[in-house]
Amino acid sequence: MIKYHLTMVYSFTIKKLSTRSLIVYKVIYDLFRIFWRQWYLVHKDLKMKYIKCMLIYLLLACLGCTSVEREKVQNTRVDLNNSLFPADISVVSEADLFALTEQQQQEFLNFYQQRIAKGYLPHEGVQHFLVSHLSNFTYYGKTHTASEAMTKNSGNCMSLAILTTAFSRLVGVDMDYQKMHSLPIYEKHGNVILSSSHVQSLLYDPSFVAEDDYIYLNRPAIVIDYFPQDDNIRSKRVNSNKFLAMYYVNRAAEFYISKDLESAFAYAKHAYLLDENNVSSINLLALLHKKKGDEESAERLYVAAMASSDVNISVLDNYVNLLIKQGKLTEAQDIKSRIENIYDPNPYHWLEKAQLARYKSEYDDAARFYRKVIKLAPYVKQAYFELHEVYLLQNDKQQAISILEKALPWLHEPKQKRQYKKQLYQLSATS
Repeated sequence: MIKYHLTMVYSFTIKKLSTRSLIVYKVIYDLFRIFWRQWYLVHKDLKMKYIKCMLIYLLLACLGCTSVEREKVQNTRVDLNNSLFPADISVVSEADLFALTEQQQQEFLNFYQQRIAKGYLPHEGVQHFLVSHLSNFTYYGKTHTASEAMTKNSGNCMSLAILTTAFSRLVGVDMDYQKMHSLPIYEKHGNVILSSSHVQSLLYDPSFVAEDDYIYLNRPAIVIDYFPQDDNIRSKRVNSNKFLAMYYVNRAAEFYISKDLESAFAYAKHAYLLDENNVSSINLLALLHKKKGDEESAERLYVAAMASSDVNISVLDNYVNLLIKQGKLTEAQDIKSRIENIYDPNPYHWLEKAQLARYKSEYDDAARFYRKVIKLAPYVKQAYFELHEVYLLQNDKQQAISILEKALPWLHEPKQKRQYKKQLYQLSATS
């Protein structure tokens, strides 16, 4: 079900954060959010003292962290080998992406004009339509155009943002997009893992006028979101090109899974043209070049992806596989050493690494990767049971018992809970 909330204050946008500065930013933002909720009506002079102190600390903490990062993300665009794929594969245009049928437009406008006539503001009219007409909007992983999302009454959070944009453009409501630091949705299709980023739509209040006696970090806006939660941490704003790139790379991944490599290339290429720092599009383009036998172009793309602050272990793993295939074992080992220290929030990347290490009887590595999974995503129940099996292979029964006990709060299916408790009883009885 679509949810929404009205918010008056947002964080400052610090572009291109490094991992370390992002952690600092998250902590300070959370403290600031708590402060603002409690002290929203405090006199401006006292408020200014607090804000100045917090901002000075934030800027000092982040300046040193981001100086190198700014240079890293300024990638040089890699030339793609367009001869590998047909040139006549078209992609959905931006106009078609946000287009609504005449009937859909009329349905929205009739409702919207009724709300305006009752005294509601334009951004409220858009929000009311979304809530009242799409209250049963269901979450599916599919990425739809605006018209498809409205017809099917379903789609992922990207689809909802696209539909919100279509309505907002129709009546001239100013809006933005904002990524969230929250648990993403992951889907696994064979050997391909899809990660769905959490994106919010911000509908700005057109009547807002800043008053001299108050401090505003940003314009008040209505947030349209699937899962608005107090523990979500807001990240950077996403401009229109980056948002569009996210759509096209989503579709590219869907085509890749269905083995339509030509369409996957066309959509991934379009995403890359819109945002050359979109690591997902670079990774997918590298895989497509490798599949067509152009390893040289694939390697250039992986090198470009590694220069981004958003590089993840999926990119590094794919690059390692390419280097091993090319016999560049020293370079491959250097990249593998980077993987140990990289921050990647996708628990399933680490789960696969744990399973591979276990298959190779590298039990220490397997245990370390399983613990990463549990730390990142304690809801991944599979990691607990497989880690307990690794501990048993290492003859560490106490650790095996301990990890099963930690899994119990995350078990909701009675059958699975009974299985874990039975295993715990048998281990405890023989210890």
